[in-house]
Amino acid sequence: MPHCVIECSADLADIVSFETLVKEVHDVTESSGLFSTGDVKARLVLSDDYWVGGRREHFVHIICHILSGRTVLQRKQLADSIVVTLCGLLPSVEMLSVDVREIDKNTYSNKKGLR
Repeated sequence: MPHCVIECSADLADIVSFETLVKEVHDVTESSGLFSTGDVKARLVLSDDYWVGGRREHFVHIICHILSGRTVLQRKQLADSIVVTLCGLLPSVEMLSVDVREIDKNTYSNKKGLR
């Protein structure tokens, strides 16, 4: 945990390497100090068909799914640090957003937890 799901316009590849985008989101999330080293996962979901504000404009929206237990301030600081990184990486993209969502520890399960 966490899982950072990066949704973006497929033609964003015209202005940034997708490998760079995923690595930057991964690295800024890992450097937040909120997670153990090696626990951050980041992945990319591309959209071929989209409209932003009535136009076909580039966008990046990230949803970070994290286990419950962090404060609102910690979640907000994580979201802000990712947005700042995106602004530096993609200064021409107007639609950049991040949503940090909590996952209830009581109902979350994974392979590691079943061992």
